Amino acid sequence: MTEALDVAGEDVARQLRSGDLAAACFRERWEGLGFTEASGRASTAADDWLDGLLRISRITTGQNRPPCGQVNLASRAQRISDFLSITSPGQRDTVYDLGCGNGKFAITVAASSSARVKGVEYGQSYVESARRNSERFALSNLEFIHADVRDVDLSDGTAFYLYFPFWGEVAHAVARTLGEVARARDITVYASGPRNDYGEHFLEQVSQGALRLAPHRRDFADVMVLRSAAFA
Repeated sequence: MTEALDVAGEDVARQLRSGDLAAACFRERWEGLGFTEASGRASTAADDWLDGLLRISRITTGQNRPPCGQVNLASRAQRISDFLSITSPGQRDTVYDLGCGNGKFAITVAASSSARVKGVEYGQSYVESARRNSERFALSNLEFIHADVRDVDLSDGTAFYLYFPFWGEVAHAVARTLGEVARARDITVYASGPRNDYGEHFLEQVSQGALRLAPHRRDFADVMVLRSAAFA
């Protein structure tokens, strides 16, 4: 079974490298598998397919966590699909995955759209793993940046994805930076995580008039979708 999955995965990788598998078709392939959780385990067919293709684990604990950083937990396929539906990224867009971990979100979005995708990650082993995985697909619209997110110029971004990658002072600094970007251009922030010591920093930017908060949706109660208030 493992050999068969590897062969199938390499076939998909070959099609992506050659351009035979268009972004829309790749997205349709994994989304079409569905997001219904399998009985007895927190997994969906779409997640199993993506995780197998990307050769990643659902959770990675081998990297020491930096101050205010979290253990890497791979994004769920339904959440990635929701992000793509909300932002509809195209050739003129630059998507940032802040705290990208092993790269599941960044690679999937780059293969599913024509947008430029940049994954930013502090943990070196995560970045090395993400780069190795991405090399198999030769996605020209994807790059991974090994850096403290507070040191990265985010001014070219149009959409930002955060899957509770950090908290405290780091979250505060990032929210403040995104508020500054939002005042200069129309952006969308897709931030998932608890309100206390994480989401509250984004809500502060709402109170200061930089971002506006979209209505909550039942299926994604932990997600805040924020957009530039000046371009509303």
